[in-house]
Amino acid sequence: MRYTVVLFVAFLLAPHSAAPAEPAGSAFEKGGAGSAGPGIASSVFRADGDLVSPGTERVGERLPLRGTRVALPGALLFGPSPAQRGSGAGASWSRRNTAVAILASAILPGMGELYCYRTSRDPWTMARVPVFLAAEGFLWSSYFDNKNTGKYFKRKYEAFADAHWSLAKFLQDHPWCKGIGGCASWEVYNNGAKNDYNYFFYTPREADREEYYENIGKYNAFVFGWDDCTRSVDDTLFTYWTGRRTEYVSIRNESDRYLLRADQRLMGLIVSRVVSMLDTGWLAYRISKGQDPDKGWSLRFRTVDETPIVVINRRF
Repeated sequence: MRYTVVLFVAFLLAPHSAAPAEPAGSAFEKGGAGSAGPGIASSVFRADGDLVSPGTERVGERLPLRGTRVALPGALLFGPSPAQRGSGAGASWSRRNTAVAILASAILPGMGELYCYRTSRDPWTMARVPVFLAAEGFLWSSYFDNKNTGKYFKRKYEAFADAHWSLAKFLQDHPWCKGIGGCASWEVYNNGAKNDYNYFFYTPREADREEYYENIGKYNAFVFGWDDCTRSVDDTLFTYWTGRRTEYVSIRNESDRYLLRADQRLMGLIVSRVVSMLDTGWLAYRISKGQDPDKGWSLRFRTVDETPIVVINRRF
């Protein structure tokens, strides 16, 4: 069987082992019809249209190959070019791509839009990226600035209260405690002064620090602990809003104002992520359908009289 195969292969190769002379009128004749130059076969047909016999082929002849330029696929880095996208963009965009884009926006707003831009190459998609990143930077910077300022004023009003409010004075000057010659402890006050007009439950600093500092400035019952709270001999003339209490509440309000701003910036960071995720989801949906991602509902960022504005529009 082995020798049979060898002989068969040799038989197939036999016509190519010699270079027969070119017959007259052959298409390979120098200067003949259909000639493509020496050593180059332009056709397997003769000039008269008949098929050239295999025996007339030359050994080592080459068929011409027209040179073509192979374009470097830009999608390796930035996705397909505008000429490449269209019906093919949707075919290459999968649910996994959509999930990755939305997750990127959840981590850092603008990154999902940048991921979509790699495929869509749409300028308005790219324009969203610096806007989201600028908003992210501003919100984080403002959050830390307001939080640190609020903490500064918080330490300030706590130190002010520690210097000018005294539990011992409160237990002596509170109307109910003064009526019994002074309260021995805050537990005595909490249990016995419940029916007094100036009563409010006292929370010691050791039990709840936040509640303690809030109560001594918020409720009239604790005004008797401030060192500038004075009363007449008959205990009928006194003021609830002393200078110390007023100053303390002012510092506390300043702290609350900055801490509230910090909370608002934190909420803004969450909203920015939600908006970016929704925007990215819409862009990904348009790309998956092979459509212009900026067609239909879209966000645009423009400048009117040097004022940046956000425009929501719909293209048909």
